[in-house]
This record gives sequence, C-alpha cells and structure tokens, in this order.
Amino acid sequence: MAIDMRTVEPLGSKSALLEQAMRRNRAAPKSTNESFFSDLDMSDMLPADFDWLKQDKEAIENLVRQMDASIGQLNEQLRDMGRQTRAIDQFTRKSKTQFEDEQKLLFKQIQTLNALLKRQLDILNGVERQIEQVEIKQNNFLPHLGIGLIAGLMSAVTILVSAPLVMIAIDYFRA
Repeated sequence: MAIDMRTVEPLGSKSALLEQAMRRNRAAPKSTNESFFSDLDMSDMLPADFDWLKQDKEAIENLVRQMDASIGQLNEQLRDMGRQTRAIDQFTRKSKTQFEDEQKLLFKQIQTLNALLKRQLDILNGVERQIEQVEIKQNNFLPHLGIGLIAGLMSAVTILVSAPLVMIAIDYFRA
C-alpha cells in the first residue's frame, strides 16, 4: 500500500514524518482538522525559523523600490531625450529651409549675373562691329597719301629755310 507524502509536514525528522504518514494512512476516513493535528507528533520537530524569509522579503522590497526609482529616472531621461530630439528635428527643418532659401537666392543671382554678362558681351560685340566699320571707312588710302605729301613738303621747306640759320648758330656756339 502506498503512503501519500503530500500531506506530511516537512519540518520534522524522517522517522517522525514516516510515522505521521502511516497513522494518517490508517486513519484515512477521518478528514477533519482536529484529527490531523492530533496525529502530529510535535516533540521532535524543529522550531520554524522564518527570519531568512523576512530578510528576503525586505531585500526584494528594497530591490523593487530601487527598480522603481531607476525606471522613473530612465523615464525622465527618455522624456528629456524626446524633447531634445524634437528640438533637434525642428532645428534641422529650420536649417534645411534656410539652406534651400539661400540656395534658391544664389541660383537667382547666378542667373542674373549670367544674363548681365550675356548683355555685356552683346554690347561689346556691337561696339566691336561699329569700330571695325569706322576703321574701314577711315582706311581710305588717298587722304592719307595727301596728308603725308603735304607734311613732307612742309618739312622740306622748313629745313631749307632754317638751314642757314642753324649754320650760323653752330658757328656762333663754336666760337
């Protein structure tokens, strides 16, 4: 016949526990609490020491408090990081918008400069064409030939007229 050890109090010696189990098994029809406690032999039982359980309970409560505090600090840090992330996102969006606006302005300025340079080139090309037309008109050979002949004749007459005077001046400076 099997002995049911599930209902045996675990804080007694092995022999006392075995005796209790055997008595319970014989008196199985009795199932009241009084018969259960009357069958127990408490003489050789060790006194229960639950101080370790109290210490463990206190340690667990302290650990839970520390974990709650750590979770609270972590939650606050996460909130701060969320605020900082939002501030960084706003700054990034603002900077990006400013950069895009400045880039658009720069492109407009470049287009304006390109248009101005093109206009200047067109004007300079027009001036160059006009100068070429003026030079072509002024390059007639006959007027220049006439001017050269007249200038040459005037130089010859000047030399002939001034030669005797120059000779007198040279003689005067030698003496």
